[in-house]
Amino acid sequence: MPLRTACAACLLALLALPAHAAWTLSQGNGAAAMSQSAGATKITFSCSRSHPDSVTVSFEPWRGAAPAAVMLWIELPDGRNDRQSMDLIAADRAAHFALMTSSMVLGNLQQAAALSFTDGGTELARTDARGTGAFRLAVQEQCRF
Repeated sequence: MPLRTACAACLLALLALPAHAAWTLSQGNGAAAMSQSAGATKITFSCSRSHPDSVTVSFEPWRGAAPAAVMLWIELPDGRNDRQSMDLIAADRAAHFALMTSSMVLGNLQQAAALSFTDGGTELARTDARGTGAFRLAVQEQCRF
């Protein structure tokens, strides 16, 4: 009986672990954004019709000096990885990076299995990619690229 009780406790502990939520999407008036929390950091991808072909990726809060660039790794379901360098735009309480886009980058983002962000060899965050397809459609509709 103690083993059965221990197994039940393990199962309950696993069920209580937080699941990765899908990216939260908002859109309207020529802009779109998706966000998700990775630990204590909220990561947001956003676009605006007034800034064509550029997506801003923000990390909030950002502690310390922000690097000049961060690498976005888009992990695809077939095991391939697309990597995109993002240049620092501004840093205050949050760090904002510019992701230059193309149909290939946005297509890979739409099909992604996971996303990760690195600074040099250090992983800053890793997230799932549920909801990135909806963001791609919102980018087409709201931001027109």
